[in-house]
Amino acid sequence: MIDGVIFDMDGVLMDNARYHIQAWQRLGKEFGRDLAADNIRRVFGQRNYEMITALLGNVLSEEDCERLAQRKEQIYRDMIASEIEPVPGLLDFLADLKTCGIKAAVGTSGPPENAAMVLTGMRLESYWHTVVTGADVSRSKPAPDIFLLAAERLGFPARHCVVFEDSTAGIEAAHRAGCPCIALSTTHSAEELKSYPVLKIIPNFTRLRAAELRSLDSQSKM
Repeated sequence: MIDGVIFDMDGVLMDNARYHIQAWQRLGKEFGRDLAADNIRRVFGQRNYEMITALLGNVLSEEDCERLAQRKEQIYRDMIASEIEPVPGLLDFLADLKTCGIKAAVGTSGPPENAAMVLTGMRLESYWHTVVTGADVSRSKPAPDIFLLAAERLGFPARHCVVFEDSTAGIEAAHRAGCPCIALSTTHSAEELKSYPVLKIIPNFTRLRAAELRSLDSQSKM
């Protein structure tokens, strides 16, 4: 039985992987490094500290990582300021969830500033019971902490909350949390995602209805 829904943000609410890749590549140039898109995509879903360590090496101090993270996010926010658009079908699906009394949360590894910008830009603030960001937990995806905290704030066991994710780290985090997961093929192709523990792979929300979620559990297939 599903009582709550937890949405990742990047690649789920907004199909924005290309902007994050471009922002990381621009940061890499400033740091004297050429960052391959595939390498960046592989670490999607984690927080900036973990991504910087993976992409630029582990010789950086915590202060340098924080400085570079802030710079990358400023580049990203400047890019998307006029490009904030929801994934097709999202607004109708959120309205449907609200009508059916299913609580919704955001669970993102991104910083609070990004979440505020995206949710405000889409005018989605009224749909969320809670918003959990990377600043709220000590471990990022693929650790389950973000989804466990979101489920706790929704007031339901994790197994009663379906997660919508696009990244492999996020899917693994949902699996570890005990949440059934539906994957969006925005950042990774459906072919790349089919070997991961998900109930269904969808391109967007246009054909999804809240009533379909009610009878789901971690073993269900849609």
